[in-house]
Amino acid sequence: MNMKILLRIGIFLLFSFLMIFDYFPHIIFNDIPKTVLTIGMISLAIVYIVINQKTEKNCETNSLIGEAAFIFYMFVLIGVLTLMGGKSTVGISLNNPILWFVLLLTIVDMTVRYRRKKNSNKGTVNRRS
Repeated sequence: MNMKILLRIGIFLLFSFLMIFDYFPHIIFNDIPKTVLTIGMISLAIVYIVINQKTEKNCETNSLIGEAAFIFYMFVLIGVLTLMGGKSTVGISLNNPILWFVLLLTIVDMTVRYRRKKNSNKGTVNRRS
């Protein structure tokens, strides 16, 4: 298996563990502070996005697909954990307006990068003609 794929799977698993622990803190440890949990989740999301962009420099479309998959996975995980009766100790929920604002900013950023890539591809095709 490719090292990039293993790293991505590891980040997904670690992020899942942190989210499960956030929604059900009584399962494993009760002594981990909320700030550590919050910093851990944010750090993993940032590391995933940075690694995804660095490793997929040659193929921007794959980078965008990877980011979209991570965002979709995060929202599904939040929904499933909420349906299972969990409540986030940090405040991450589908009712949180900050979460939706960050999602909106991410979608705008991804759209701009996709259009920029699409326009740069049109420019190279036109130069060849």
